[in-house]
Amino acid sequence: MKAIRKKITKDYNLEMESPFTEVHVGSRTHIQPSDIVLVSADISYSFIYLSNGKKIIVSTNIQKLEERFLTFQSMVRVHRRFMINTDYFLNLEGNTVKLINNIECVVSRRKRLNLLDQIHLS
Repeated sequence: MKAIRKKITKDYNLEMESPFTEVHVGSRTHIQPSDIVLVSADISYSFIYLSNGKKIIVSTNIQKLEERFLTFQSMVRVHRRFMINTDYFLNLEGNTVKLINNIECVVSRRKRLNLLDQIHLS
């Protein structure tokens, strides 16, 4: 994952604070990454769960959204279908991540170490 990040960002310093305050997620929608709890994929659509409990459907696939969130350290892809914001992480039980607002998602075994590195538990 780190190699992919470096390749896509082309020597962008990931330790820097991002100069962007909002990210374009689809059509005319821009969202602050700090408000996003979970991004869930469904074919070519994505469901974005916000911290205020709202759910937004956008016609942008999760891979494109992952590329747009590369500069934000708290956004982590944990499954081919899910990307979470580690700021809203509560706990990890087995292969399930629990987030705020009773949101749960599955963590793939190959991306588990990446998640643990991000939340500094490994």
